[in-house]
Amino acid sequence: MMSPRYSRSSIDRVGNILVDETISAENLETALSMFNDWRALHLYPMNTFKVTLRKYVGDIDSTGIVAQRLKRTPTIIDKLKNRQKTMRLGTMQDVGGLRAIVRSVQDVRTIEARYKQSRAKHELKKIDDFIAEPKPSGYRGIHLVFVYRHMQPDYDGLFVEIQLRTRLQHHWAAAVETAGFFFQESLKSSQGDEQRLKFFQMVSALFAIEEKELPSVHFHQFTRKALIDKIRQFEETHGILNQLNAIQVASYIKRKKQHLDAAAYWIIRTHLDPPSIEILPYTRSQLESANLTYRLLEKEVGQKGNKPQVVLVSTDSVKKLEKAYPSFFLDIKDFVGAVRKLIQ
Repeated sequence: MMSPRYSRSSIDRVGNILVDETISAENLETALSMFNDWRALHLYPMNTFKVTLRKYVGDIDSTGIVAQRLKRTPTIIDKLKNRQKTMRLGTMQDVGGLRAIVRSVQDVRTIEARYKQSRAKHELKKIDDFIAEPKPSGYRGIHLVFVYRHMQPDYDGLFVEIQLRTRLQHHWAAAVETAGFFFQESLKSSQGDEQRLKFFQMVSALFAIEEKELPSVHFHQFTRKALIDKIRQFEETHGILNQLNAIQVASYIKRKKQHLDAAAYWIIRTHLDPPSIEILPYTRSQLESANLTYRLLEKEVGQKGNKPQVVLVSTDSVKKLEKAYPSFFLDIKDFVGAVRKLIQ
């Protein structure tokens, strides 16, 4: 899937147009077309990195999960709007992203070390260690940002981000995303209901202690018992777990005629009113068709002004699809179960 070569400066201008609310409909349409072509280019380097990541994960955890996704247009636009002084579209590092979910922090560190020691030609540009220093929101994990090096100029210099998480870290992050979508709040960016934000921060700290790691700086003084008592009291007062447990798994799934497990890529569209999930499967040879449909569905969301989530992702199986992206299935049970097990 090749597109005309776009300069970094031209992509930056596209980003400026996407956040300009005064731009004409015609200019916006042109910018979106360029943006979609440029975003689709990330699929090639993502597939290359997925081969290596799958090997690293398979060597240490046979039950580990590897997945990939293209960042959604609304998320990219929100990120550009929130960081207009520092963020440019051409240098956004997570347009193409991969995710590995493994059993333990030790497994995460092992994969991180293998990437550090690798002699691959791709440049390891940046490491964000949110396990050693969790984000204020409570997010934990390790992000490795690579610059892809390739003889083809269309791909050369594209960024790919690899997220490494334990299962507990993933349950937390997926719960934040699910609750944010359900309650229409930007909880990932620490925006939304104060009680929900506080609850997720405390649970993240407890999860960190369970994994024998430091919680975020605001919870360094808490022991495990003190945190459990605090979360239990907080839940009795505010009932956040009950709110989260009320998020129901979607009532039905529309399926194409193809068997879902025969696919290599999936488009997932999640609606809230009424709750439903639509999964569109595509084989490896249908990737171009998948990307075209992805563009059209995102455009449809923008025109209608409604708020379904649409994403194009890839995993090894539909079972792993649900584990890798539970937020798109409105599935929060793993997180709720983990918290209840700890505080009870």
